[in-house]
Amino acid sequence: MLKKLMMCGSPETMSALPRRTFNLVPRFPTISVAIKSHLARMIVGATLASMITATTWATEAISIQNIQGLSFGSFVARSGGSVTVSANGNRTASGVMLVPLNQGRSAQFRVSGESSNSYTIQLPGNDFVSLTGPGEDMIVNNFTSTPSNAGGDIPQNGSQVLFVGGALNVVSGQVRGQYSGNFSVTVNYN
Repeated sequence: MLKKLMMCGSPETMSALPRRTFNLVPRFPTISVAIKSHLARMIVGATLASMITATTWATEAISIQNIQGLSFGSFVARSGGSVTVSANGNRTASGVMLVPLNQGRSAQFRVSGESSNSYTIQLPGNDFVSLTGPGEDMIVNNFTSTPSNAGGDIPQNGSQVLFVGGALNVVSGQVRGQYSGNFSVTVNYN
């Protein structure tokens, strides 16, 4: 890269200054043959990586907002079991009795970002999320989503609703009451 040297001042003061020659062309040290062959490969590799990366950059940040919480509804614990709410909102039970008064529902999140970009979904792992209440904590496992946690595509309007379900483990004789907890869902551009 060449640089220009500019001096400011009147012609009289400029002529009074001693004249010096500046070499502004950068000098590169001599490189051995072994290093030269690797240098070419490194430059080509960096160029290919930047060309690939540039095609996947999105200019708008991706965001996620919870618009409805996951609810397992009402049930009777009996000898224990599980209550599952699928990503599409269907509720099933194993070992517990479901109470039809409160059906439960899947969680809903609004994913917003640059249209036509794909994204990945990271759901909580097993034995990580618990619901606390008047009795023993209940663990939520087997989180599922629609679109699947493999990912989704942001449509032309810039947002998509992500549905999340899971399975609640209920112990025998679980104390009656309200139980609550939190979980996180992470989305990233591909």
